[in-house]
Amino acid sequence: MKILQLSKFYPPAHGGIEAVARDLSRGFVRHGLDVEVLCAHTRLRHVDERDALGVRIVRAPSFGLVLSTSAAPTLPWVARRHAHVADIVHVHMPDPLAALAVWTARPRARVVVHWHSDVVRQRLSMALYRPLQDWLLRRADAIIATSTAYADSSLPLQAWRSKVEVIPLGAPAPVPPSDRAVAATRERYGGRRIVFALGRMTYYKGYEVLIEAARALTPDVVVVVGGGGDRLRHYQALAHDQGVGEKVRFVGPMSAARVEAHFAAAEVFCMASTLRAEAFGMSVVEAMARGLPVVTTDIEGSGIGWANQHGVTGLKVPPRDPQQLAAALQRLLADDTLRQRCGAAARARWEAHFAAETMADTTVALYQRLLGLPALPGLGGDPAAVADAGAAPLSAEPDSAAARPTPGPTPGTVPSPIPATLPTLAHTDTTD
Repeated sequence: MKILQLSKFYPPAHGGIEAVARDLSRGFVRHGLDVEVLCAHTRLRHVDERDALGVRIVRAPSFGLVLSTSAAPTLPWVARRHAHVADIVHVHMPDPLAALAVWTARPRARVVVHWHSDVVRQRLSMALYRPLQDWLLRRADAIIATSTAYADSSLPLQAWRSKVEVIPLGAPAPVPPSDRAVAATRERYGGRRIVFALGRMTYYKGYEVLIEAARALTPDVVVVVGGGGDRLRHYQALAHDQGVGEKVRFVGPMSAARVEAHFAAAEVFCMASTLRAEAFGMSVVEAMARGLPVVTTDIEGSGIGWANQHGVTGLKVPPRDPQQLAAALQRLLADDTLRQRCGAAARARWEAHFAAETMADTTVALYQRLLGLPALPGLGGDPAAVADAGAAPLSAEPDSAAARPTPGPTPGTVPSPIPATLPTLAHTDTTD
């Protein structure tokens, strides 16, 4: 089976969608599929290469970004050549250029649209883009939504609900850092207890709320926020102006090794996002994979609250409420038993529903159905069943037996033509 993924960019470029495309490629290779990725380059240069896994990556030259879209004019024409030999064309959205590429190519292949998010904040350009988006959704043979919450709340998807499959995003297994790296991280912050946050410096992340909440945390706590973006200096200045510059540390872009060391040194992970533009919150699932309890906002229509179960894997608070955010963080920090129980449940929930291998396995099962092929051995799972598991009741008390998730099978055990252990790729998702 030949798969063509269309992605805005691809690692080593940073980004949540880019990380998903990479993790899907790894899973597809594990199942013996022939994988190509077509994306824009970050520079005016054409590249055609294969990575360590054998994935062919074609990067079309780009003049940069225009209205958050790559100005890579040759990409649709390159897509015509590649799409006609594919069995599946997998399109990561939102990306107007990728939609245009499919419209230009008119592939005979099955088309799968991976709906990561609605288009937000681009209302003027959306008037021009909507006909193309509607055409792509109409052409799609299947549409992947990343959570039931987002599928239910996305206006563009409502007319095509019969084609929507819910496949949660998945995070790869963590690579434990060295004891020395973890100790050095703790020492860097004076031995204080670490609340870790990770994400792109952008308007919907709620960092101004986190700064305000930090004022109420005890003196032995430091909030460390990793990630780059055009608002990094703004948040650094805001923390300084509010007198918490030493208590809330915006440390900028982080290497994969530094991310792992901070995850290991932290006691709680926090995502304070305020808007539905935070469609899923991949860094929350990454924290769960590492056994960290999480504090997140409960945004209507977003997948964040869908992944984090209140009182089970962590705590949820209303958006834009620094008092409740501080109280939730302080509650987990003050209660060792609750913190450890939530961390263990978070790890079990990741294993059962949010591992990268599970995401890839369920996607391959979808491909098999679209092509009328028999399911591969070990590919179990109806995406709807995964969605039901992800939408488990959120009202259970933390000490309720029904609230504790049942650990799932160890990720990566699906029979495959090549070994399940693949070369480790650098973690680049610091911009979720």
